[in-house]
Amino acid sequence: MSHPDDAEPVDETDEAAEIYVADPDDYAKTRKLKALNDAKSHVRQVRNDRPGLAKPDEWDGLNHRLAEAVASYGHELLPLLEAAQDAGVVGDGDFYTDGPRKDDVRTFINTDGHVKTADGPEFEVPPPHRAMTVYRHLQKLERELGLGLQLDENETDEWEVEV
Repeated sequence: MSHPDDAEPVDETDEAAEIYVADPDDYAKTRKLKALNDAKSHVRQVRNDRPGLAKPDEWDGLNHRLAEAVASYGHELLPLLEAAQDAGVVGDGDFYTDGPRKDDVRTFINTDGHVKTADGPEFEVPPPHRAMTVYRHLQKLERELGLGLQLDENETDEWEVEV
């Protein structure tokens, strides 16, 4: 016969846990900012993992991975940019990069990191400098939306995060 003290203790944590979200909009914004930061972090990781030396056919794959990483960041940002365009915050011209090749970041995103060739309607994987130009332009658009790091209005060297 077993003694009542020999019984296994009841684990009260086995009950179904209920999670309450106090402010669903705040939760969604936090999740979106995390997704954007994770995507930017992935771009930096892919860029930093590039070897100093590689065979010519290896560069094609490395360039493609970098362009895809930048496009993934763009995929996270694109719904916000489209909403900002509908609200009149950004215009159609804001989607084009600066420089000699004015790449449309929407096309870059929708083709998973490809750009139009110089002499035709075909698409190609861009060299790293061109993919990073798109990346920097996407960061600029993100700042125009009021996301990410902004310089303090007091013109100090301090940075603050505005959401």
